[in-house]
Amino acid sequence: MIVSWEWLGQYVALEMPLEDLTDRLTMSGLNLEGTESVAEDTAIDLEVTSNRPDCLGHVGVAREVSVLYGLPLDIPDPQPPTASDSVNDATSVEITCPELCPRYTARVLRGVQVGPSPDWLVRRLATLGIASVNNIVDATNYVLLETGQPLHAFDLDKLTEGRIVVREAAAGEQFEAINHTNYTLAPGMCVIADAEKPVALGGVMGGAATEISASTCNVLIETAEFAPLSVRNTARTLSLFSDSSFRFERGIDPHGLDSASRRCCQLILELAGGELLDHVIQAGDPPPAEPTRVSLRFDQVTRI
Repeated sequence: MIVSWEWLGQYVALEMPLEDLTDRLTMSGLNLEGTESVAEDTAIDLEVTSNRPDCLGHVGVAREVSVLYGLPLDIPDPQPPTASDSVNDATSVEITCPELCPRYTARVLRGVQVGPSPDWLVRRLATLGIASVNNIVDATNYVLLETGQPLHAFDLDKLTEGRIVVREAAAGEQFEAINHTNYTLAPGMCVIADAEKPVALGGVMGGAATEISASTCNVLIETAEFAPLSVRNTARTLSLFSDSSFRFERGIDPHGLDSASRRCCQLILELAGGELLDHVIQAGDPPPAEPTRVSLRFDQVTRI
């Protein structure tokens, strides 16, 4: 996980020397792989073990820093303005394979203007070695790297009947990914489909048929939770790996779906204009009412 020093400072005050910070992170379990100066920023390469998916985003690493130094943590609480029209009038979501995708959320932005991203966003992504695509795609990548929650943006007008069906792939079904390579799918793989065809491979990669282009006007933003084992098997079977599959394989925070979706829509409104339709479609099971709590007696810390 490559972390931007400048970006990290958005959530927690970085008043300590870089070397001291990386030493403390290493001792806490986030081993330093190296640092590199990128323009006016510093890229910090941290080894994140598979049991710490919460640190696969800048907010998660900032949370570690806040605990290590006893500093306040400033996490965004996005509340984007909405139009009067409801998202339920624009699209629908159906899940037929809850064992592969237990929950899926969708929001719709209407009347966006696709174009280049501002310099600050291009620089943030460049520090992490990610090339800018356009303001919509960059917003989804930014939120993924901020929160650790993968997202995907569909051109709503390219979805047949304007709806989403989350289902299991049929044997031999064909899918063209956004890398413009065709893949043969198999049962056990989760596909995001419209009324006719697969438009994304759940947890792995979006499809070429509905990718964001210069002509895109209406956008559907997906946040979802996919079964880690299914994502891992799909990625390895197809030799198709992505930042999204890396995170879904390790597990994401089910409580973070809605806030990541709101954060992405807030950014798109700022970068591309348009309007966000009211409400959110939440298909599948709701996340657990309370996060899992682990009890630990302080007198056992030394022994452990």
